[in-house]
Amino acid sequence: MIEARELTKRYGDFTAVDRISFKVKKGEIFGFLGPNGAGKTTTVRMLSTLTSITEGEAYVNGYDVRREKVGVKKSIGVVQDVSNLYDELTVEENLRFLARLYEAPPENVSKLIKDFNLPARKKFGKLSSGYKRRASIVAALIHDPPVIFLDEPTIALDVKSARMVREMIRALNVAGRTIFLTTHNMVEAETLPHRIAIINRGKIVAMGGRSEIRRLLGSETRVRLKVEPLKTSLIHALEEYSPAFEEDALVLKVKDIDAFMDELAEIKGRLGFRIVHLSTELPSIEDVFLELTEEEGEERGCACGGCPI
Repeated sequence: MIEARELTKRYGDFTAVDRISFKVKKGEIFGFLGPNGAGKTTTVRMLSTLTSITEGEAYVNGYDVRREKVGVKKSIGVVQDVSNLYDELTVEENLRFLARLYEAPPENVSKLIKDFNLPARKKFGKLSSGYKRRASIVAALIHDPPVIFLDEPTIALDVKSARMVREMIRALNVAGRTIFLTTHNMVEAETLPHRIAIINRGKIVAMGGRSEIRRLLGSETRVRLKVEPLKTSLIHALEEYSPAFEEDALVLKVKDIDAFMDELAEIKGRLGFRIVHLSTELPSIEDVFLELTEEEGEERGCACGGCPI
């Protein structure tokens, strides 16, 4: 449904997107992850015809983004991080206005309002942030497009509103729509996409399913360890495992779990502490994201990640 070939965008001497290539399959949620300024929004703007392509090719629903812009626009709905709906109009008035612009059937408006439980007669400007985002997504569906671009759809939303939007995204995908999702929200990255591309400084640095992305950190296992009492001497003893704190647990990177357990037993006998909790887990998408997007020369802090003792 979406294909980019060596897609490039330059602004003068600055290259915002640098020769990226990928394909998005019909009916999948494709996650496009990256830190602020990595090129996510610029990519969406090129694919949706909102900004010109400097070099390369792009196709959406079979249409050439450069040469068949009308076909592309009929095939897509775009939800940007800032809504373009009118505050002084009601939800229904906004949707009816858009339906006329797109020459969409008027019955689409009442159906969408009902399907997504929107307050039809309430002015858009009076809605909560969660309902504003929901109404913005519905507005992108008014002409029934097969492809939806969602650019940071849960940014600045509270936890409840963000969950509501994620449930809406799942429902749209189950209904058969292809979704291109840009985000740096790791909750969304872990739960929504079928496949993920990570972009950094305008280049794609990783791409694949969630399990494939996690394997990029190699065969390391994360060990979560809680002990009492926790002493500085234990952290020094485990220094080769890159200890870091997450909440109230010590997290370690271990390659050989059996050898680690033998060593931990020896350290326990020597230092004298009680193991309260010990568990293992695969690297998260967030771990991979941070590893691949870390700026060169970035300050890491102390080896234990900022220990509290």
